Amino acid sequence: MLPIDPGILICTVGGSPAPVIHGIRSHRPEHVLFVCSRASVPSVKEQILPALDFLPEWNILPLPNEQDLLSCVMEIRACITAFLDARHLPADTALLGDFTGGTKVMSAALVMALMERNVQFTYTGGGQRSKDGLGVVRDGEEQIMHLANPWQVLAFAHIRQMADAFNACRFSEAERLAGLVAEHGVHPASFTALATLFRAYALWDGFRYAEAKTLFEQAITEIESEAPPSLATFIEQVKINSLALTSATAELSGFMEHQRPCPNYLRDLAANALRREALGCYDDAVARLYSLLEKAAKTALVCDHGLDTSSLSLKDLPQDFLEESSPVISHDGVMQLPLFRAYQLLASLRHPLGLRFMEHQEELQALLHARNFSLLAHGFAPVTAETCTRLRNVVLAFLNISVKDLTNFPILTAVNLE
Repeated sequence: MLPIDPGILICTVGGSPAPVIHGIRSHRPEHVLFVCSRASVPSVKEQILPALDFLPEWNILPLPNEQDLLSCVMEIRACITAFLDARHLPADTALLGDFTGGTKVMSAALVMALMERNVQFTYTGGGQRSKDGLGVVRDGEEQIMHLANPWQVLAFAHIRQMADAFNACRFSEAERLAGLVAEHGVHPASFTALATLFRAYALWDGFRYAEAKTLFEQAITEIESEAPPSLATFIEQVKINSLALTSATAELSGFMEHQRPCPNYLRDLAANALRREALGCYDDAVARLYSLLEKAAKTALVCDHGLDTSSLSLKDLPQDFLEESSPVISHDGVMQLPLFRAYQLLASLRHPLGLRFMEHQEELQALLHARNFSLLAHGFAPVTAETCTRLRNVVLAFLNISVKDLTNFPILTAVNLE
């Protein structure tokens, strides 16, 4: 590994100052933070600084107990944070960590405290040691070793968290973790591409179809060129998802602009509801199922009869519907229909969807009553898993939507990202 040009060196100091002196001379940092045991504090002023051929800015962190690993890690972490904050430096400022000196606990603590930062480690070794090769490096025989940040090797824990977040549809969290892994130098191009993809899934899951489609196209191009071969199956599944997203996006646009049917868009809304149910978010799932029922009626009326449930007039409606439903007209003469009235209108128009609704209205009304008194509607009681399941089964059966026809997001396996 090539050495970096450090501005800040953080080093542990023990009983032998020579390796520390050699390290500072070699790296020539602008600032040195000496992490000392109580016994080694005097050596900084008495031995280390006088031996340098230049004088960096410096601070001493005396550890209260150099044999307590937890205490050492906490002290070093707090000191580094305070050091950077006092100088208005960002948290990702490049650091150099030299763990040559001090007790084994101090060295381990320094590595642990710095592992998640933007750090390169260094160690002063050498070919000649005292005590028949078992002691310290002999003065004048020091050699600087530049070592990779173990976080890059141990990033698998973060990668696993990222995969778990994606698989649980926590796409924003997955995006954040992918960006974090990339920032620390672990296959940055691949994980940056994955972060873009996760952002696209988040947009899709939030019904922002046009934005999601654009980002999907960008993400797929980046992933295909940067991802390892082990992600080939995942990428193929992403491409299939992209086709579903493209279809739903086009259909939604077609309905909004040209009053065309949008069955794939409705199926996508159903898939979104099932994802919420799988996460245990039953109120969210039921809200989406209710919206699905509502939009199924709205699109049928618009596409097949040219009627918009949000803007109707009396002359648009059949007489038997007016007599049975007694719709309320607003002060401006415009009438809006809620869900049940919309299906009544479809039934009056002899539309198959309306007729089928009337056949199942008792069961649907009972479940919709539970929805109307749920926390996200007009009541205070959360939807139970049982109610959600019943409503999902009834709604999908009523709309002739099969679960096997719905879009499934792929499963991301962490081991494929090593």
